[in-house]
Amino acid sequence: MPAPQPILDFLAAHNTLTLATVGPEGTPHAAAVFYAYTPEAALIFLSDPNSQHGQHIGQGGVRVAATIQADDQQWQRITGLQLHGIAAVADHNAREVYLTRFPFIYIARTGPLARAMSKVIFYQITPTWIRLINNRLGFGHKQEWRFDHD
Repeated sequence: MPAPQPILDFLAAHNTLTLATVGPEGTPHAAAVFYAYTPEAALIFLSDPNSQHGQHIGQGGVRVAATIQADDQQWQRITGLQLHGIAAVADHNAREVYLTRFPFIYIARTGPLARAMSKVIFYQITPTWIRLINNRLGFGHKQEWRFDHD
């Protein structure tokens, strides 16, 4: 089922999320990653599986949190998205979703970007809860959604 339109509009207006993970020893970690998204608001990103967040996610089923917001906002106009979800290695459709949003990656056949792309894998965050904050509609204005996934 498609995500509510306010979520999709917000996701379309931005391209970077801050991903928060926790390792098996309990140490938190945060990293910024570019994302693409599906109509169901699943977030697709790529990363080196040897990165700290890649190791935390492993093959998947790992609870994560993320935020998306623009830099340099005035507090009266803050908009942002917070989410909780389950992160895992993405299925084969994720590559197409990601490359549709970032087509410059198709061009990378040689050079540093091509070498970097040979080391990454695609991950997916399936949201379980999303909060959209929009101070333009009033200080502290929030909308929340919960997602049930079978």
